[in-house]
Amino acid sequence: MSIDANRGTMLRRALGRAAPPDRIIQKAFDGDDRHLRRLSRLLPEERAEVKDLWEYMQDLLYTEVDGALLAHLLPVCLEGWREDLRGTHRGYAGFVEHFYPVLADRKVFKEHLTPKQSAAVSDFMRESILDEIDDQRGLAFQGTMSRPYRWIRALTTYGVLLPDVERLWTGRWSRNTVGRAVAAVQYVSCLMYADNENPIFAPWTREGGGGPPVLWEFEGHLYQHRWLETNVDFLRRVLTVQAVSDLLARAVERLVGQPEHSVAAEVLGDLPLCSETLDARCSELLRLLATTQGTSTPLAWSG
Repeated sequence: MSIDANRGTMLRRALGRAAPPDRIIQKAFDGDDRHLRRLSRLLPEERAEVKDLWEYMQDLLYTEVDGALLAHLLPVCLEGWREDLRGTHRGYAGFVEHFYPVLADRKVFKEHLTPKQSAAVSDFMRESILDEIDDQRGLAFQGTMSRPYRWIRALTTYGVLLPDVERLWTGRWSRNTVGRAVAAVQYVSCLMYADNENPIFAPWTREGGGGPPVLWEFEGHLYQHRWLETNVDFLRRVLTVQAVSDLLARAVERLVGQPEHSVAAEVLGDLPLCSETLDARCSELLRLLATTQGTSTPLAWSG
């Protein structure tokens, strides 16, 4: 069984619903519930239609939530989210933009899911992001469609949705894999360098976009959201110059003999020259993540 299939099986088992509820009471936002009936009849191995998932998100956002159906369809939604994260089905991006606000609604977890079910959602999302991090390769990127943007934005958005970012943050560096070492260098470079001086991410261009990933940018329609306070408090304890420097050194050591080693060693060599920027940005990132994204002034590094 593939990792993706195994994750889906574990999620369905944890959510405790192998069959759809006997009666669907969820109201369709546009009055047409055919998408609900199609989604409820899906077999575990079947992929949901993008349009059906998008319409279901409108139902959840703008009508009263049918908790029984939600528990049944969450694996379908989360598997679509995972495919978008992993780059195996880019057509789900529009659905994901609306799925994030659903998950950001605290009532979804408090009123419609049990603690065990909420934990299953957290586990699935966390492990999916870590799977994507484990598959990271390369330290030279150009354009906004580059792979590192996916895991960095997913991690940043996770801090809005669930209060246990500590488990994701600690988990992504806990295993000494090549992918996690590469991801560490990718992330740290965004804290060290001015946007047009990053050796890993080519500068932004009007034609292709790009530039370093924005470490406080959330995915989806989360314009009135910020990181949960428990997550900000955790990051305040661990995001220090010394911790980041140690992480980078361990990553470079892990990449010895790998194609990424020379660039990673260059980044480590630049660390003393970038220490002031790194120090300032470690503090500044906390403020940016704790700021509601929908402010009138665009968020940005101060320098």
